[in-house]
Amino acid sequence: MKQRHRKTSPSRLPHGHGHGLALGAAASWPTFECLISEWWRDSTKLTEILISKEPPFGGVVSCVFLVDLGCLGPKEGFVTQFRERIEYQDEFRSMMISRNPLINAEYSLAAKIIRESIVYSSRLGFELPQGVQRALSALGSLDAAGECQEDIPLGAGDGKPLYIAGPHDDVDHIMAILVGKCGHGNFHFTIPGGPIPPDFFG
Repeated sequence: MKQRHRKTSPSRLPHGHGHGLALGAAASWPTFECLISEWWRDSTKLTEILISKEPPFGGVVSCVFLVDLGCLGPKEGFVTQFRERIEYQDEFRSMMISRNPLINAEYSLAAKIIRESIVYSSRLGFELPQGVQRALSALGSLDAAGECQEDIPLGAGDGKPLYIAGPHDDVDHIMAILVGKCGHGNFHFTIPGGPIPPDFFG
């Protein structure tokens, strides 16, 4: 089973701009490439999304998301900048593809995966991590999701949420949220190599 958590790089934003200004500016820049995990229809695996933008001053700014369609939504997100496109292609893009199989996708599909996972996870009581919020600020509008006709798989496929614990998850906290929102027996979970949280069954 695919690893459910991955460390990411810190945000690197355009030189000469304030943190918030850079993020706001990036939201309006055109997207020239969108890559997603080839297994994105499998909600038991994490979906990686790479969306790259072209700033007016040259180079590349990329927004990266790690999405859990089972219940948590976007678990991680970051923004990174490259002065030259060849640097982006030869270093970052090639590394991302070699690490996990990524396929070309329309931005509308990526936007729908992100939007639907946010809606689903928020209904379950989960909040967006700070890094994801920053990446969304740089990404801009998700309105293109309305153009996508694909169905986004959410949860376990039977109407119930699916939680597969990652090695760095706060399992007790996540399980408490699911129990509080769904009730015992109304969601699926797998905690590899670890015990069921104390008092889980009351």
